Amino acid sequence: MLDTKIDTPINRSTNCGDCELCTHVVNNRRVRIQSSEIAAIESIIDSHIMIEKNQIVYEAGATFQNLFTVHSGMFKSVYLTQQGDERIVDVFIPGQIMGFDGIHDGKYKTTVKAVSSGSYCVIPFYPLQELSMKHRDIQTRVMKMMSEKIIQFEIIHSEYNAQQKLVSFVKDVSDLYFSRGFSAKQFPFQISQRDLANYLGLAEETLSRVFKKLKKNEILSLAEHQITIIDMPKFLQVLE
Repeated sequence: MLDTKIDTPINRSTNCGDCELCTHVVNNRRVRIQSSEIAAIESIIDSHIMIEKNQIVYEAGATFQNLFTVHSGMFKSVYLTQQGDERIVDVFIPGQIMGFDGIHDGKYKTTVKAVSSGSYCVIPFYPLQELSMKHRDIQTRVMKMMSEKIIQFEIIHSEYNAQQKLVSFVKDVSDLYFSRGFSAKQFPFQISQRDLANYLGLAEETLSRVFKKLKKNEILSLAEHQITIIDMPKFLQVLE
């Protein structure tokens, strides 16, 4: 089994973008770290590989070799249940890292595919591991990213009601876009309601009703694959 399904030629770039690995947060904005360690990371990264909707980055069962960072577009990780149903485990937007599920036993547990056309970068894990032994800050950032994923998973599977689950997810996406210099109130949202309902563990009809309720209450709207947070204070109050 191949480790990736993309045949696009790799273009090595001198600047891999503004992913979580090469930035830190200052006043809720991501700022590139200017240091020798970032130059070292960029020297091992294969960047800006183009991908079309539904193309696969890596498949469940493939040998783990790389982490992947989203440069543009949106991606989802899925696995098949014993009943043969597709379960969405995670959703990724620009700046986020994919592939942590392969670290445990050297095999990816999920399949990652593109929700929309976009691009990503390849981070060879074992060279990265060697660099983290020389630059402890790299190791610290990787651990923080893994910890954040665990927290997000726990929140989604917590006692939140349907409306809170949706708002919590949208808030995470809003925060990520804002951290990269974009609007926190209006941003692309390419995932389908079916996939989002799957990810949040909700019925599609339930999710549709929640969207309609939030729009009616002038809190949030979804139109043409774009989220608009109409009233941020009311939006945040949903989580209280």
